[in-house]
Amino acid sequence: MCTLAATMSTKLAVLGLVIEHPGYGYQLAQRLDERCGSWGWERTGVYGALDSLARDGHLYSREAKASGKSGRAAPRLVYEATQQGLDFFRSWMCSQSTPGPVRQELDLKLLFSRAEYLPTLVDQTWSHEQHCLNQLNRLTSTEHEHLHGTPLRPPSLRELGEQLQLDAEVRLLQVRIEWLRDVRNALREYLDTTAIRARHNQDV
Repeated sequence: MCTLAATMSTKLAVLGLVIEHPGYGYQLAQRLDERCGSWGWERTGVYGALDSLARDGHLYSREAKASGKSGRAAPRLVYEATQQGLDFFRSWMCSQSTPGPVRQELDLKLLFSRAEYLPTLVDQTWSHEQHCLNQLNRLTSTEHEHLHGTPLRPPSLRELGEQLQLDAEVRLLQVRIEWLRDVRNALREYLDTTAIRARHNQDV
């Protein structure tokens, strides 16, 4: 995801959280991490998003007393959505979503690789595959708990959205793992072929 797209996505996610329930920066960062931590957003990006949304007139802030027992903590800025922010969010929700390609750093390395780098890239595909497998195991365990750890009842809209997002992440990881194995096999085949050609040329 490019920087501009990532910044806009963070702003929209933070605005969505504030519309659901007003909160202060650290609290919103925690909620963002709980809701969509797999997107890889930095918590520090939440504060930048809040400042930008406030400058754009989509949020306003008010001071609220800290909830500590001593009452000595500094007051916090609690953010709430403005009508302009609600209208902006509604417009975004109703607009057509543009599909975007999923790109990773390894993909770029493959595009610009030379033969000397291929053994290293073979190792990197294996490392990436293990990472994806670990993520997949974690997500499928979470999915199992989500499906079987609650009483039978119709899911709330939020629960349904979270389940659909979880399913998307699982499927993308499964495809990525299969692709990484295909890449590794293709690179090894290329290395074997070039090694055979090199030996043949030496014998001629």
